[in-house]
Amino acid sequence: MSHAEGQKEWGWLIVLYVFLAGLGGGTFLFSFILIFLDRYAAVAQIGALVGPLLVFIGSGMLIFDLGSATRVYRLFTTPSTLLSSWMIRGAWILTVFIILGIAYALPAFGFFSWLPWRQASGFGLGLGIAAALLAITVTAYPGLLLGVIKSIPLWNTSALPPLFFLSGLDTGLAALVLMSLAFTSIGTNGFHLLGAIDAGLIVLLLVALGAYIEIVRQTGVTAAASIRLLLNPLFIGGMAISGLVLPLAMFICGVCVTDVQAIRLLDGIASLLILSGGLLLRLSVIRSGVRIVVR
Repeated sequence: MSHAEGQKEWGWLIVLYVFLAGLGGGTFLFSFILIFLDRYAAVAQIGALVGPLLVFIGSGMLIFDLGSATRVYRLFTTPSTLLSSWMIRGAWILTVFIILGIAYALPAFGFFSWLPWRQASGFGLGLGIAAALLAITVTAYPGLLLGVIKSIPLWNTSALPPLFFLSGLDTGLAALVLMSLAFTSIGTNGFHLLGAIDAGLIVLLLVALGAYIEIVRQTGVTAAASIRLLLNPLFIGGMAISGLVLPLAMFICGVCVTDVQAIRLLDGIASLLILSGGLLLRLSVIRSGVRIVVR
């Protein structure tokens, strides 16, 4: 006899880890691009440091969830499973990204001027490129980690990593917009550019979200049960409408406005909504995981 049962093993610590990993990876990636293009360097330098630190905090959530120093130790001492376990691969990817990302970001701050490299030097640029490439993986990794759990069709789909990747980029750019509010050097054109990019990301994310729901819905009875559980008022109203559609409208309005104070207000509120929506997306996906239990 079998019946559908919601997963109860992964709770808030995993939700926060999945959220912070995507947020940190997206923040660093956009910060590196802005530094490389020499655009809005003041905020980008802070973002380049904040990104790896967010991933570090998220990794701490994952370690707390493991609940045992021995289990954490095994993540780094079982090379034989490196090619077969996304948990092991992820531990190394996250660790190397944090180290390289922080090493790239620190020379921009006066207290660390003693470091023997600069971001613009060959070595510094190499650090940044390597960290940026890893940031792409870090942003998509939570979807890959969930995707290997075959007993939960809502997670075990190739549509989940792109969804989490786009959401990580969206939240990462929203974090940079919020940081930009502290700098008067980011004028109308700067907010227009960041807002237009984030609006485009939201459109892509809405498309990916719709495709994800339809792909999973057609997978089978268990997957359909997960989708019914997923499409609750909090997901539809809190994540989809408040976290995506409303910020999209606000960014579009911001691009059409020339008063910088009005733009800052619109983009700031939109960014806060995006961050809350990104957290709700991960909470909803993890809580709605349903597996078939045979008894």
